[in-house]
Amino acid sequence: MYIIQDITKVMINFITSPMAVMQSFPPTEPPLSSIFILIVSFFVSLASTLVSRKMIDVEKLRRLTRETKEYNKLRMQMLKTADSKLKLKYERNADRMRKVQSELTMMNMKPLLIMFLPLILFFAIFSNFYSFSFDEVTHTVTGNPGIPAVIPFGLPEQLLFAIGKLAEVDGWGRVFVPNYIWWYFGGSIVFGSILRKVSGLQPD
Repeated sequence: MYIIQDITKVMINFITSPMAVMQSFPPTEPPLSSIFILIVSFFVSLASTLVSRKMIDVEKLRRLTRETKEYNKLRMQMLKTADSKLKLKYERNADRMRKVQSELTMMNMKPLLIMFLPLILFFAIFSNFYSFSFDEVTHTVTGNPGIPAVIPFGLPEQLLFAIGKLAEVDGWGRVFVPNYIWWYFGGSIVFGSILRKVSGLQPD
């Protein structure tokens, strides 16, 4: 009898545990919410990098990037010295460089177009979880529905209304609460730069 009761308890826990986890997913309070958004940002950046690596000819990217840098260097020398020969060389290569720059733009745009829809879906879904409420009178964040992150130091006043709010948060005191989109993009810029560098998509 006791064995049957124990088995029943184990089965109930097995069934209810995933449900409990799902009810608290995604986390809506920092630091777990902050970490969760950064993890999502990392995997989206990784997926974008893999798509780019598949679609882009890395050797061609390096060659065109090198040409662009050499052309820009020529332009700087021309402006500094006012050398007529350098100016003539610069103008002769102008059409070629316009084509190179256009090609580089298209190479980088194709992967972005593929990743655009997943990003829109992400922002649409998670806006339901991380569009926190802010009381203009008391300057407090209620966490309804959730707080994406807290930054325990001040930021320039001109940035506050653009990317978040400086407010009182229960358990944290007076902190800066960034908009979840900006928190996501902050992580995305860092992870994206590292991954693109490692994968050869950001030539020197």
